[in-house]
Amino acid sequence: MEVIMIYEYRKLEPNENIVIGADPSEGGDYSAFVAISKKYSDVVLVGRSKEESSQLGYTLERVGQYINKQTRVFPTIAVERNTGQATILVLKQLNYPELYRMPTSFIKDDNEEESDKYGWSTNTASRPKMLDDLLMAVRQRVITIPSKEIIDEMTTFIRNEKTGKPEADKSAHDDLVMALAIAWQLYLTTSSRMSESEVGMVYARNRENAKKWSGLR
Repeated sequence: MEVIMIYEYRKLEPNENIVIGADPSEGGDYSAFVAISKKYSDVVLVGRSKEESSQLGYTLERVGQYINKQTRVFPTIAVERNTGQATILVLKQLNYPELYRMPTSFIKDDNEEESDKYGWSTNTASRPKMLDDLLMAVRQRVITIPSKEIIDEMTTFIRNEKTGKPEADKSAHDDLVMALAIAWQLYLTTSSRMSESEVGMVYARNRENAKKWSGLR
């Protein structure tokens, strides 16, 4: 049985909207998922294991049920579909109610013929954008990341000198970084079920964070 490491950073609130990005295992990497609160812009839960793609589907379904018990809202889950077809299939078979579908309006690779499929497609068009958006959020202190595991990966996530591609350094991993980047895209683009006052609170906090950042430059 594979060991699943799950880190929970705070207690969730009723009606709190959570989004989850998942990056199934490929090669020697881990399977990983990251959950972000749309209310507070913070990472609330992180998971990592050596599970195969299909087994990750069962884990994500249990995590979704666990979050639903606390919040009474099922989190939206986006699985990286290039390596996660088996994960998505399991979640569909289990009738998970909030599976993300990447819309046709999203930037997509010229070679990607099909859209509106379940999951997140990481390609030559979407990958730079998702990483740039995450980098901007980190630099402007919009997102709170209490996870040492994610921070450790960020410190070894470099730009390849030969290809110019942002990726994990040799012998390092980027599974959590990619899962976080997917989750952040869901944070930015999926509809919120927060009240108007809660939305205003989030925007006000983000503006204050941006002001603090601009004052440091």
